[in-house]
Amino acid sequence: MAEKVGPAPARPRTQVEELARFWARARYEDMSRDAVAKAKRFLLDTLAAAVAGARTEVVEAALKAAQSGAEAKSGSAVVMGRSETLPSAQAAMVNGTMAHAYELDDFGGCGHSGAVVVPAVMAMVGRERVTGREAILAILAGYDLAARTLEGAGGYRRHNDLGWHSTGTCGSFGAAAAVARLLKLDEERFADALGIAGTFTGGIWAYLADGAMTKRFHPGKASENGLSAALLAQSGMTGPRFVLEAEWGGFYSTYAPKVSEPALALAGLGKEFRIDRSGMKPYSCCRGLHACLDALFQVMAETGAGAADITGMVVHGNAQVVRQFDRMKIGTLLDAQFSMQYALASAAVAGRATLDRFWPLRTEEPEVKRLMGVIKVVDDRVIPMGTYPPLEVVLRDGRRIERFIPFAKGAPENPLTDRELHDKVTSLLTPALGGQRCREIVACVQNLEKLSDMRDLTKLLVPGAQALGAA
Repeated sequence: MAEKVGPAPARPRTQVEELARFWARARYEDMSRDAVAKAKRFLLDTLAAAVAGARTEVVEAALKAAQSGAEAKSGSAVVMGRSETLPSAQAAMVNGTMAHAYELDDFGGCGHSGAVVVPAVMAMVGRERVTGREAILAILAGYDLAARTLEGAGGYRRHNDLGWHSTGTCGSFGAAAAVARLLKLDEERFADALGIAGTFTGGIWAYLADGAMTKRFHPGKASENGLSAALLAQSGMTGPRFVLEAEWGGFYSTYAPKVSEPALALAGLGKEFRIDRSGMKPYSCCRGLHACLDALFQVMAETGAGAADITGMVVHGNAQVVRQFDRMKIGTLLDAQFSMQYALASAAVAGRATLDRFWPLRTEEPEVKRLMGVIKVVDDRVIPMGTYPPLEVVLRDGRRIERFIPFAKGAPENPLTDRELHDKVTSLLTPALGGQRCREIVACVQNLEKLSDMRDLTKLLVPGAQALGAA
């Protein structure tokens, strides 16, 4: 008699299955007040960055491409800060590009989580009714997955040192999670969405060599990929459940060989929300420059020194700092935003590092030109993971003052105050939409958990559209 064979033992859940299991079952009521407050703050910050970037050259190119087919010229999703509408996937791509156009969007998480997650959420608003609470939960899921994927891949520095732009590679997972949450996918389909997202993701640092526009495009493409992945999963397409940890062809083995730390992707799941790993930018440039800018402003304030009193600056970095930020040839906005020499010189002259100091370029200002010539970026220090280089300022009277900033302004450990965020948002929204509309957007987001239809928010992002409460 043949021996009876029982069912095969159930295998342990994979990482995307664990992640999907929690977020598919999560409820708004389970979210901490702090997490909800952060979701609203990052939503507002991202919307403002997007509206500010709505008329940039890279957005015009992205929008033109999105409208290239006749069928793509109509759609229900709003293009922020503009009157056009698009189908959801194309809107996610354009709005994600827009949010990153001026380097004003948030940092941390997957690199720039807001520019990936928020456009995906907002693109879905036109397809079906979404409440404010549902949007908050989707944003939290997206930020969580985007950051956890990068942490599993070894963290920002190690993953990016391999040449990957983590906003592009890890962001797709965040966008997929946000949209899967809005679609109310069960944990099986949710896991499929994450698996599909992971099979078609990318983004490399080649743009840094010549200032190409593709950096701005990476968040938009990741947002589009994640949104499409969730819709495919909803329609029945399966995704690889071992997409992260497969030994051959998995995300970690392919995108983070020898540097991945898979256990970090699940650490504290359900108890810790990774949105708390993101920060907000006070300055319109790469976050890697912010600590030195803070150091410069501190030294100038403490000594009373002006730009004319500075005879030199030394950024004490490592090989990566030199490779990424030592650049004297400034021909594009991206060049300026990744140049330690330009950022420090321009900021010293004006006492600020706002968008107007990066665009239009100030390279022909005599004092900016002089200071750029006396700033050095050197490879002479060990820079611990997660920290930034110190700045040494040399003054005309012979003093040499070195300053290390452990947490630059805007970091999770040193966040923008509510007033500082309000001032930033106002400065970005008002020129494009007007003061009254800006105030309505701020009020709407502050009370987002009470909003019954997110379309009440998206209509405020369209210039000239009827405002809330209008007849």
